[in-house]
Amino acid sequence: MSSSATGPAPAPGLPPGVGLVLTVGERYAVGERRYTLTPRLAEAVVRARVVLIDVAAHREVITYGELSESIGGAVLPRHMGPLLHMLGYDCAERGEPSLPALVINQAKGEVGTDDDAWAPLERSACWEYWAQG
Repeated sequence: MSSSATGPAPAPGLPPGVGLVLTVGERYAVGERRYTLTPRLAEAVVRARVVLIDVAAHREVITYGELSESIGGAVLPRHMGPLLHMLGYDCAERGEPSLPALVINQAKGEVGTDDDAWAPLERSACWEYWAQG
């Protein structure tokens, strides 16, 4: 997958114009570590973005397991951290609310970060931003 000014080409089966503004091959902070945005991870992030925009448009949330299933198991539920961080960076670069706020832990009913105080406000912002007209 190659990167351009508008992001990588969409994965097969995705609408035209869907891509990331992040750069494949760049390293991004994920907690205390830095992860490289690989072509495989970039494709999973693009797929997750499409799913989460639909979730936001319907004023819903989705569990880690449901998101994993929705992106064809490209990232397992327990390994969503890097994907969600990359997606958060992508949203920030676009000036959008953070779509990762819509992904919750089924048992907890809230995002899986240690500090989840940010999530309700961002979730509401996503719902408003992506609301269906």
